[in-house]
Amino acid sequence: KKPNMKLASLALSGFLLAHDVSSFAPSIGSTRAESSLNVFSTPGSLGTGEGWIDPSSPVNSKESLEKTLSETLKGSTFQKRISILGSTGSIGTQTLDIVDACPENFVVDALSAGNNAELMAEQVMKYSPKVASLSTPEAAEKLRTILKDRGCADMPDIVYGDEGILEAATVGSADTVVTGIVGAAGLLPTIEA
Repeated sequence: KKPNMKLASLALSGFLLAHDVSSFAPSIGSTRAESSLNVFSTPGSLGTGEGWIDPSSPVNSKESLEKTLSETLKGSTFQKRISILGSTGSIGTQTLDIVDACPENFVVDALSAGNNAELMAEQVMKYSPKVASLSTPEAAEKLRTILKDRGCADMPDIVYGDEGILEAATVGSADTVVTGIVGAAGLLPTIEA
C-alpha cells in the first residue's frame, strides 16, 4: 500500500514551518533538541517506523500526521504569522491544513490565489487575513460581493494582479511566506518577500 503523499507533505511542511533554518544546522556544544534529528538505527521500514526520521516520518494516515505534528510541536510556544501565495492550490490548502491542526501556532496575515473567488471567500471567512489577492479585477470584485453577502465582519484589503500578489507577499506583519505559485509567476513575489 502506497503512503498518502499529501499527508507526508503536510507533516514535512509543518515541521519546516515550525523550525527555523538554524534548526537544521549542526551547532557545536548545543544541547537544544531542535539542533539534531533522531534517526532510527535500522535502515528501511516495514511499516514499523524503523529507518524514519523521528518524529517527522512516516506519515501515511491522519493519525500519524496528528502524532507527527504533536510530537514536532510539543512544548512549542511560538506563533508564526504567515502569508500564503497560492492559497487555493495544493500547497496552499495543505499549509492551511497545518494551520488548522495547530491554530495556536499560526496566524494567516495574507492569502493570494488565481481566480477561485469561492474558495478564497471560504478561506477569508475562516482565517481573517489582512490582505486577500486574486489574479483579476473581476475575481476580486466577485470575492468582495461574496464576502458582503456572507456578512464578513473583518473585510480584508482585496487586491488583484501582480501588485496584489506583491502586497500579499510583503504584508508587513507576516514573518513567513509560503509560496505555492508555479513557475515564473511566483518568482518576483518570492524575491520581494
